[in-house]
Amino acid sequence: MPESTDISLPLPADTIASLAFSPDSSRLAVASWDSTLTVHEIDPSGSSSSQIFKHEAPVLAACFSTSTEVFSGGIDHHLRSWDLETGSPTVLDVTEAEINQLSWASSSNVLLATTLSSQLNTYDPRLSSPLLSSLRLPQKTVAMDTSGNNLVLALGERMVYVYDVRKLGSAVSNTEGEPEQRRESALKFLTRSLACMTDGKGWASSSIDGRIAVEYFAPEDQAQKYAYKAHRVTSSDKTDHAHPISALAFHPTLNTFASAGSDHSVSIWDHVSKRRVKQLAHFPNAVSSLAFSPDGSWLAVGYGDGLGENMDEQTWSARQSARTEESSCGERGVILKRQSNEKEREKKPRPVAHRVGE
Repeated sequence: MPESTDISLPLPADTIASLAFSPDSSRLAVASWDSTLTVHEIDPSGSSSSQIFKHEAPVLAACFSTSTEVFSGGIDHHLRSWDLETGSPTVLDVTEAEINQLSWASSSNVLLATTLSSQLNTYDPRLSSPLLSSLRLPQKTVAMDTSGNNLVLALGERMVYVYDVRKLGSAVSNTEGEPEQRRESALKFLTRSLACMTDGKGWASSSIDGRIAVEYFAPEDQAQKYAYKAHRVTSSDKTDHAHPISALAFHPTLNTFASAGSDHSVSIWDHVSKRRVKQLAHFPNAVSSLAFSPDGSWLAVGYGDGLGENMDEQTWSARQSARTEESSCGERGVILKRQSNEKEREKKPRPVAHRVGE
């Protein structure tokens, strides 16, 4: 629930699909199922102003390259770049299928996009022909993130691919675009979210059955990986109910991470000490998106009915036909919660499991 230091942002007309901060922490992009990309300018005093940009269908993903350039993509297949100073868009590509993930790799100044037809595309927005390469993956990407030169993709069938971003731009075939690592996920069920560590050593991933896994890039660090249960609710009859964990985000300086799920809660974890350090007050609905500002001062929390970014155009059309105004998507919102750059410690820290797959 909102606290006195929180900022509640104006609501889109439908569920929030994703959140992204600008590199200077001054703006927050909100991609929504109402076919809009809303960019909020955040004043240090707590006030905000907004720019709204329209797509022809739900916007599933957004990311910034600079404080004045933001990218968006979704069900209408159009990958767009928006100049926030002029408000003008540029269509970078029209993909063969819906765009479900976007990530800006600052180490190489390229934009990475995945589609529901299992494509991984690499773009240089500065070029007149921005598409540098397009690879066909064995499964659809369900989550991705970048850390330095590493791109981590969570695919269907519990596959995990790790790419060197520097090699993607020049890859003209799947043979040349081979991943540096192929892994099987430490999670037993479908991955829902993924976020890379701030120190670049690894990543955390979460699943639909209420588990979080922590893994590392270096082969010599594999013994350190672990998984544990989270976002579980025990009913009055002592039954343990698992909730999908839909969002993860690492703090930019503390290297702790936040997790959120359909249990309406957000927890902060220290993956080194393997303990939960804080749990935020419950939100009115399932939390679908999280993002820390790069300066560590804000945690953006998006809540709604928990729709995923992996819904295709046909499923979305059927959903729209079946919905009524009264049963749209329940209570939803975006809240900015002020954060500290000093580590907190829960009074009674909750330890987590150490064994992968438990």
